[in-house]
Amino acid sequence: MNSFDIIETVTNSTPVNVSLEEYLIIVRGPKFLPLKILLPITFTYGILFISGLFVLLLLGLPNDLSVFWQQYPWILGLLVCKLRALVSEMSSYVSVLTIVAFSVERYTAICYPLKSYTTDKLNRVIKVIGTLWLISLGFAAPFAIYTTIDYVDFPPGSGKAVIESAFCAMLKQNVPADVPLYELSCTLFFICPAVILIFLYVRIGLTIKNNTKLRGNVHGELQSIQSKKSIVSMLMAVVVAFFICWAPFHMQRLIYVYMSDYPWYGIVNVWLYYISGIFYYFSATINPILYNLMSLKYRKAFKQTLWCRKYNRIIKTPGLRETNSTSRQVNKSIKSMNMQHNQSLLANNIEDIT
Repeated sequence: MNSFDIIETVTNSTPVNVSLEEYLIIVRGPKFLPLKILLPITFTYGILFISGLFVLLLLGLPNDLSVFWQQYPWILGLLVCKLRALVSEMSSYVSVLTIVAFSVERYTAICYPLKSYTTDKLNRVIKVIGTLWLISLGFAAPFAIYTTIDYVDFPPGSGKAVIESAFCAMLKQNVPADVPLYELSCTLFFICPAVILIFLYVRIGLTIKNNTKLRGNVHGELQSIQSKKSIVSMLMAVVVAFFICWAPFHMQRLIYVYMSDYPWYGIVNVWLYYISGIFYYFSATINPILYNLMSLKYRKAFKQTLWCRKYNRIIKTPGLRETNSTSRQVNKSIKSMNMQHNQSLLANNIEDIT
C-alpha cells in the first residue's frame, strides 16, 4: 500500500493562535497512531509477512508498517522518497499482472492443450516475467516523478517550512490536472484485469464442464461432478479474492481524488486506508492459500518443491493399443488415438489444478 495515499486534512479555517505541535496535528494528523489501532495492524501485517514472502510484501509492507508507527517527519531524503513510491507502485502492478499471466497460462493449458505442450515453457516464462517488470516500471515511473516531500508552513502562509512536518507523498496539487494517474492505475490494473480474469475463467469453466461430461462415462459420473465443482469453485474463489483485495485500495484513491471535499471524507478515508492496506497485502498471500486448500496436486507439488524433490508429471496417452487391432481399423484408430491424446492432454492439465 502506498503510504502517500494517506490524505492530508488541511482546512482553510485553521486558527493561527495554536502551537506548532497542535497545528501539525490539525494539518497532518497525529504523528503517532493510538495503540488500539497500531497493535492489530502490526499483528495482521506480521502474519501476512510471515505467510507469504513475495515481492509485494518484501518491498512494500515493512515501509508502510513503519509509517503507521510514525507518519512524519520523513527523514530519508527526496531520492529515497521517490524510490519508495516507484518500488511500491511497481511491485503492486507486477503482482496484478502476474495473476493475469498465470491465469492466461492456465487458460492456454485447458482450452488449447496441444499448444501448451509444443512451446518452450521455461523460455516463455522468462520472457513474460521480464515483460511484466518492464511494463510495471513504465507505469509506476510517473508516480515517482510526482512524489515529493511536502512541508507545512508555520505560521500559515508565512512561507516558513517546518522540517518536522516533512511528509513523503504524491498530493493532488503536485499532479497536473491532465495527468489522471489514479484513474489510469484503477482502469489498467484493476478493472481490465478483473474483466480478463472473468472472461478467462468462464471459458475455462465451460471447457472443464464439457470435458468432465466426456470423462464421466469412463471414470464415473460422481467423480466427474465432484471434480468439476472443485475446479469451478477454485476459479470463482480466485476472481472473488482478486476483487475483494484490490477494490478497497483503488476505491480509497478515487475517493481522495473526487470526494475529499465532502464532510464525511476524513473519517471514511482513515478507516478505508487501514482496511485497504490489509487487503492490499493479503492479495500477495491469498492465492497460494486458495490453491493449497482446494488443490491436492498443488499441495503435493508444494511439498516436493519445499523438500527439493523433483516433480514427475506423467502424461497418460490412452488408446495406443487399439491401433494394432486390425488393418481395417487403422484410420479409425489413428483418429481415435489423436482425439484421445488431445483429451488426455486436456485431462492432465485439468488434473493439475485439482
